[in-house]
Amino acid sequence: MATTTSPIKLESNRGARFSNTAHAKFHQTQYDLISKADLPKINVSPDMLKEWKDAIEVEVEITRQAQASVITKEMLVKDRERDEALNNLFGIIRAQRYSHVEPVRKAAEKLSVELKPYFGIQKEINEDETELIRGMEKDATRLVPEIAVLGLTDVMQHLHTVNEEYERLIVTRRNDGDALNLPDTRVARQTSERIFEAICQCIQASYLLSTVDADRKMITTLVTGINHISSDFRDTHAQSQAQKAAAKKRKEGDDSGKKPGDGKKPDDGKKPSDPKKPDDPKKPDDKKPGDPQKPGGDTPKPGREEDPGEDQV
Repeated sequence: MATTTSPIKLESNRGARFSNTAHAKFHQTQYDLISKADLPKINVSPDMLKEWKDAIEVEVEITRQAQASVITKEMLVKDRERDEALNNLFGIIRAQRYSHVEPVRKAAEKLSVELKPYFGIQKEINEDETELIRGMEKDATRLVPEIAVLGLTDVMQHLHTVNEEYERLIVTRRNDGDALNLPDTRVARQTSERIFEAICQCIQASYLLSTVDADRKMITTLVTGINHISSDFRDTHAQSQAQKAAAKKRKEGDDSGKKPGDGKKPDDGKKPSDPKKPDDPKKPDDKKPGDPQKPGGDTPKPGREEDPGEDQV
């Protein structure tokens, strides 16, 4: 007997943040699984499958053309340049929040708050990164004094230049793709996602409407396979991102020539807040008149204890 609620849950839209190559492979793997199912029992027509297959092939062709293009190599160089500019920009803002110069510290704190939504845009899909940088530039027009105080005017100008150069390369490559009658990458990805989502809805509806236990069992098995593929690709993507982040961290460490512990003052064996030993109690009036007095005493200044959560630059 059919039920009004479904115990099955499809994880359908999981390829949105994948690279173009991984996105196409994700859909191809899902296609290979679903196309082997009993299509009438999941209410998926051959035309729907053909439309999906055509969309996947368009994605594959776009990726192939992109990898073979000389312009693509130039785009990679420009993308690396703007990522480095963003790292420089955000790194200086973070570091100067701890400046002892009050105007610099206040400017950095304001920039940190206002531009925080853009921190980490280097990890976005390249086309999205272009638009996010433009959005950040628009927001930065009301932060010109703070940017100048931190000496970031030249960094912002350099970022603008390389970002626009990257966009010009995108347009050039797109025009080359037009000669092959290929759509924009984003449009191609959205087409594959739309068809896959529709197919997933058909599968779920078929489960709800079926009155045959064997058919419902078959659909449950199919859904388990679909979700397993989604999970595998999602985990692989997460591992890849983690490896890239770790490699970047190692590279930054190599470039600085310092180990994580470098730059700290040598430990003299005393903690700032160590109490005096109980077997040698002293009262404030026990000091002899001739005893030398250390500047500032032994007590650290309030509010200057090292914050273990501070960013290290």
